[in-house]
Amino acid sequence: KVNEGTYETTFWPQISGFVQNALQASLQIERPLHTYSHEELYRSIYWMCWQGFQKRLYSDLTSVIEKTLEILGNQLENDKQLNTWFTNFQQICVNHAKATEILESVFAYLDKTYIQCILRENLRDVLVDRFQRHITEKSEMRIIYTFNLVLNNPGLLELNAVKDVLKAMYKINADNIYLNPTLFLDLIEDFKIPTNFEDIRARHTTLETKYQLEKLKSEGWEPGQSFQSKRPIAMVNEGDEKQEEESSAKRRQC
Repeated sequence: KVNEGTYETTFWPQISGFVQNALQASLQIERPLHTYSHEELYRSIYWMCWQGFQKRLYSDLTSVIEKTLEILGNQLENDKQLNTWFTNFQQICVNHAKATEILESVFAYLDKTYIQCILRENLRDVLVDRFQRHITEKSEMRIIYTFNLVLNNPGLLELNAVKDVLKAMYKINADNIYLNPTLFLDLIEDFKIPTNFEDIRARHTTLETKYQLEKLKSEGWEPGQSFQSKRPIAMVNEGDEKQEEESSAKRRQC
């Protein structure tokens, strides 16, 4: 039976642990997702809903999703090296695309009977919204910068890793193509060109210009002064510049 006591001591700790594990690929090294019984989790969620704990379960679920993605977003923001940042970003994107499907399946009963029926929302939208807020939007400048580097320097990062990121971001939210429409178009095989593709290109160009100006101003440039930009967006640390120069040198030697 589910009551306040058993919810807090038995049911929710089990569910919470699974959700955190699903959203953080690093935790899956110690405990892979296949070690959880998805059927047992589904039955527990069904039983909690049937016992009248839908509202609390939804509140606790969205809270742990929010906090977990906030932690991941902060970790990304604090990583200043291009290669390690991109590796972590790749892991987060690919894992979130997978986690979204898994959580939709495990929480299907809560989703259909409460989130969709009562709240007129759905769990997928919650997972996408929090990803956009804490990962995409928080790292927007760096994502645009990195995608531009890849487009202009194809050998800078491992191609399959770049494709994995693009596919995952496209799967999570097709609107993410604004981060670099040309790169998505070039590297995603089943890419469907939206009717407003040119508007998306324009949005990307506007953001690119915005971040370029912000970077220039941080370096002391003032409106009215002339300047020459070496690349679409200059990034924030010397380590990235050194990596780019080394990659360019290697390509010239080939």
